[in-house]
Amino acid sequence: MNDRPEVELANRNGRLHPAQRGALLDLNFWVAATLVIAGLVVTVTLATAAETAGEVLGTVVPLLAITGWFAFVCWRRLADAFGGRLTAVTGWTHDFDSARLTDEYPIGLHRSPEGFKSLESFSLRAGGRTYPLERKLRERIRPERVNTILIAPRSKVLINVLPA
Repeated sequence: MNDRPEVELANRNGRLHPAQRGALLDLNFWVAATLVIAGLVVTVTLATAAETAGEVLGTVVPLLAITGWFAFVCWRRLADAFGGRLTAVTGWTHDFDSARLTDEYPIGLHRSPEGFKSLESFSLRAGGRTYPLERKLRERIRPERVNTILIAPRSKVLINVLPA
């Protein structure tokens, strides 16, 4: 998906291609959206069943706070998916292998070795944040060269890696 010419052209122009919306509207988004709907239903049900103001405040306010947080998470993902702008971090990419990641380089790669009951995993550090690195994106990045990392600005999700 990320290696199609029209996707790469849109990304180089700082835009999210419509085919990449699935990276933002993933399982995490749908779970949060379901929790928002469930939270609203439970809140309304409890508010109508409550007999005193104390019961309403004691149950409805905490539920609304939690529901509000999940609604905020959903809003950020939707705003990124349909707003279409991406943040680019371009710079020299250093492969730290299994050593500790630092901000010495603009982009850093890290490999967490296999351990007891764990699989090998990769992460990428750019712009002061660390992102999990999927295998497809890991194959696209070129260590010890200049690369461009594209990130959704509100939800801070790694969208694409473009070798420069």
